Amino acid sequence: MTPKVEVRDLSECRKELLIELPAEDVRVELEKIYSDLAHRMTVPGFRPGRVPLSVAKQRFKREAREELNRRLIPLLLERVVSIYRWRLAAGPKVSEVTVSETEPLRMRAIIEVFPEIEMREYRGLRAVKRVRPVTEPEIQEVLERLREAHAVLVPVEGRPSEVGDVVTLRITADEVDAQGKIVRRLLDREEMTVELTPEAVQEDPLAREIVGLSPGEEKIFSRLEDSGRTIRYMVTVAEMRCKEIPELDDEFAQTVSQRAETLSELRELIRQELERRHAEEAEAELREQLLDRLLREHRFEVPPTVVERVARERLRQLTRSLARGGDESVSSIDWEQIARRQVEEAARDVRAMVLLDRIAEQEGVEVSEAELDAEIARRAAQRQMAPSELKSRLTKEGGLDTIRSEIRRRKALEIVVASAEVETEETSPHGEHY
Repeated sequence: MTPKVEVRDLSECRKELLIELPAEDVRVELEKIYSDLAHRMTVPGFRPGRVPLSVAKQRFKREAREELNRRLIPLLLERVVSIYRWRLAAGPKVSEVTVSETEPLRMRAIIEVFPEIEMREYRGLRAVKRVRPVTEPEIQEVLERLREAHAVLVPVEGRPSEVGDVVTLRITADEVDAQGKIVRRLLDREEMTVELTPEAVQEDPLAREIVGLSPGEEKIFSRLEDSGRTIRYMVTVAEMRCKEIPELDDEFAQTVSQRAETLSELRELIRQELERRHAEEAEAELREQLLDRLLREHRFEVPPTVVERVARERLRQLTRSLARGGDESVSSIDWEQIARRQVEEAARDVRAMVLLDRIAEQEGVEVSEAELDAEIARRAAQRQMAPSELKSRLTKEGGLDTIRSEIRRRKALEIVVASAEVETEETSPHGEHY
């Protein structure tokens, strides 16, 4: 069965196929289908499996044509893709099919394929690894965070609340009309704890109203919300505590770490940990730098349907992340702009995947079962589940091949990194601290 094929390039990745199968081939396939139907279908007056072929041709024309479409269309498209050695990305979208028992089968379809890439040199690329030094202020910042984490709350008496205190309140809140009459009660002497951080006092009107109140003191105030409602609050300070932050000394060092006997030893441990993180950061930036270089030097189109699929998944993950975080600013997000950015980033992701797949193929990169199991174990630990449970779920969902592909691409990029001519330089110590 040899179809005639005309290919029209709609783009580098989109192809329109005009396929014609000679009438003789169609007739041969129909004969097979009628023979199958004669054995499978039941006709009054004939024993099962004994329906004459001539009767089957009279009674089952519609069924035969439907079966012909089901069998031939996927087969023909598979044959064409195989002939041209394309890697199918999406489709086919079959728009026209003409079939009869005496004429050639004709069909039109659009498919998306992964592009053929003319590979340039990817070994021996020049790159700069920028390593940020660890500074004393950075170490001090970590120490201050550790002090905050090990602070204890102690009761405060004999003074009003101030910034830095943790205040427990009993709150009654009513929605009121313009005359001050209660429309409905929202809170009825509910207990709430508020930490009067500088940020809270600056941004939260409730926190601002509490500063200066003493234990047992009551305050009534109103505020107009963005929705237009006026809410009247009556708050009573039930308890007031302040943070008692430990001194930076050897005792504190021993409390924080089992590996440190003195504050100097703790500072050295922090320095080593920051150096490790900076090194990882530099390695990650180096990989991105080399990947960007590869993408600049290999210009090619990627299948739009694949880009759309990746962009949708990125957007779903972003939405889930925002929902988990309970971010109140979600309603003000410009989702159109976010969606456009997701498409741009998805296009880069897909280009990177295609290019790294090509390098992996050229380098003969394989993924062992041990490597696959190690990656599953790592992901299972992140999700706090057993590796066997995650592997079983991925097997059912068909996700193992996806993970195997991700590992393969990672190994392909490591080949590029390992073979690169890398110059290491120390960058400015200024920047985001840990």
